[in-house]
Amino acid sequence: MKREGQLKRFPLGLFAAALATFLIGSAATQTSLAHPVSPAQESTVTTETVHFDSGGFNVEAFLANPSDTGKHPAVLVIHDSLGLDDSMRDITKKFATAGFVALAPDFTSRRGGTRTPDQMAQAVAQLTPNLTLEDARSAMDYLQKDAAADATRISTVGFGWGGWRSFMLATSTPALYRAVIYSGTTPTENTAAVHAKILAHYAQYDFRTTGNALVTEKAMAESGKEFTYFVYPQVYRTFYAPGAQFNSDAANLAWTRTLDFLRK
Repeated sequence: MKREGQLKRFPLGLFAAALATFLIGSAATQTSLAHPVSPAQESTVTTETVHFDSGGFNVEAFLANPSDTGKHPAVLVIHDSLGLDDSMRDITKKFATAGFVALAPDFTSRRGGTRTPDQMAQAVAQLTPNLTLEDARSAMDYLQKDAAADATRISTVGFGWGGWRSFMLATSTPALYRAVIYSGTTPTENTAAVHAKILAHYAQYDFRTTGNALVTEKAMAESGKEFTYFVYPQVYRTFYAPGAQFNSDAANLAWTRTLDFLRK
């Protein structure tokens, strides 16, 4: 197990002040990683909107492919609570520039229609865990049939809301190669069923979620499973996102570690 930095015990007053800062700073953020895809990088990928069936429902997704031929490792990108927005599409393209076939489903497809950002967040909040996992598994099936994807090296990366779903895919999909979590809740039960190696990124000042990782670490170790996580010092939950909580050093380091982990 690996960690960067250590969680510290805070006097109650300091904890309250830090928590208040976290709540204010996280009120309206969007997901993105360190730097957006440049025009030069974008010219090396192809993108399209695709659809796949999930239990009789038509799920829309954003697909980004490296422009070169041959088989590539693949990544299922699971969006956060703000849904499949432009910044999440940018992350998907960023994976493609790094040599991955990247698929980002719109998990609100079951609720239908075009939505504003506020409506998207409301739609995500109404989704049920079981159905979103069904849709994630259907997305995995889609990638396994993609001619450009190496079916033996399909991983998932989940952000916030999507982090839990990435972890759960590792317990229910033997074909999953690896799973990455950004600031997402991790289960502490049924860890013996985990099939894939898991990497997680957490912020020191994201007290509830980061604390949950400590319990998950213990449960995974007892099950003989690999769970590597990093706690980034003096940053908040959405350290990887533009806005008040963004930290470029932590975001760049987490991105590098993610690519290294997926490429092994």
